[in-house]
Amino acid sequence: MMAAALLLPLAVPAAVGCELVLTEHRSGRPLARLALDPASPAARIAFTHSVLGTPVVDHYEWRLHAGEWRAHMVQEHFEGDGYGLPNAAGPGETMVRDGNGWRLYLDRVVHPLVVLPLPSQSMRVSVGEQPALLLGSLSQRSIEFRARDCPSP
Repeated sequence: MMAAALLLPLAVPAAVGCELVLTEHRSGRPLARLALDPASPAARIAFTHSVLGTPVVDHYEWRLHAGEWRAHMVQEHFEGDGYGLPNAAGPGETMVRDGNGWRLYLDRVVHPLVVLPLPSQSMRVSVGEQPALLLGSLSQRSIEFRARDCPSP
């Protein structure tokens, strides 16, 4: 049953079109494919901060640049201070209090979007209302995220 659950993200029908493709960064080994909203390709990567042990959620949108889809980090929601977390908004950014944490609104191109799913961070990706996919269950190596076959705006 567990093996079937791990294969589920790969079972995206070809007719879906716009999708988020996850591969091992260096080898290119296919890991998973998740259907994206073709009108607004976006995903969230959530993890536990490695030092503080607090939740962090990064929001990404994919936008077309000279015929290539690139990830834009558009929001980061986090709790805590220091250790790689923003302490102020930069030029063109806005940081607001949100409950016990902060929400940073920004527009930063992250290309290629690559993460290392450390087991202690419980890193996961989610698209829309789909269940989150635990990245460490796919690979212990760096994972690259690319939008593919999305319609041009």
